[in-house]
Amino acid sequence: MTRILATTTLALLLAACGSDGGGDSGPAKLSLSVTDAPVDSAEAVVVSFTGVELFPSGGGDVVGFEFDPPLSIDLLALQGDNSAFLIEDADIEAGVYDEVRLIIDTENASCNNLVAPFASYIRIDGTDYPLTVPSGGASGLKISGPITAAAGGRADYTIDFDLRRSIAERGATGCYNLRPVLRVVDNAEVGSLFGTVDPALLADSTCTADPVTGRGAAVYVFEGSGIEPDDIDGTDPEPLTSALLAPVEGGGLAYEVGFLLAGDYTVALSCQAGEDEAATDDEIAFAVTVDVAVEADAATEQNFTVTPAP
Repeated sequence: MTRILATTTLALLLAACGSDGGGDSGPAKLSLSVTDAPVDSAEAVVVSFTGVELFPSGGGDVVGFEFDPPLSIDLLALQGDNSAFLIEDADIEAGVYDEVRLIIDTENASCNNLVAPFASYIRIDGTDYPLTVPSGGASGLKISGPITAAAGGRADYTIDFDLRRSIAERGATGCYNLRPVLRVVDNAEVGSLFGTVDPALLADSTCTADPVTGRGAAVYVFEGSGIEPDDIDGTDPEPLTSALLAPVEGGGLAYEVGFLLAGDYTVALSCQAGEDEAATDDEIAFAVTVDVAVEADAATEQNFTVTPAP
């Protein structure tokens, strides 16, 4: 089990939230995990976490957890419904926390004279490159909540790293910046999306993806129904998350998206996702676009076929 050291405590008692009226009191149990919306240009993205800080709504002392030794997590191994604990069943004061900060062991911002092994790194074509996280080791990566912890209850949340929108090479310096696009979700309110993709959809002459491995293709998920899908370029509509394709036994391709809040989504398949660079406006095409309703605590199936069902 991960060793977690509380470095500060919450001095201001917050009102209990989400109580069922049963008279529960005392601390809440918090579990906080990380997951990843992947990028297809790397074999590993390892981030070294040294701590987590929770900021109570309305002010008060910060609740902090220090990881000794640091937790080195390969985010690319956490696709779909996979996740890894940062905090598991830790006691915290009941209340609402409106911000989470992740403290990262990051390489120095200058990228000069760095020598492997690196605390945080990205692996591309078998070579490790230092990964710098601006302010990651000082003020930390900031994620807006809220996180609600009921007295005597359990709070289970997951932070999603969208690596496709977060990583950029720093010119020709031989290192990369990680500026994460992050969201935090209550695991009691999320569902998942999964399905198969007909390889014939990747065989068109305009496609740049491999129809056998699925490399270079992705399924994009946009909040709301009836959205006209667009590339990742910093302007709306931006995808909430995305998923890569993977071969399945017996042939064909499959995808999985986890930790989606219950609601309506536009889901789109692109066979040009490998050409989608977050720093540029790329004219990628989407082969199939459908509206999907995701329910909490349920897995919704959406398959992509050459002739989609009406």
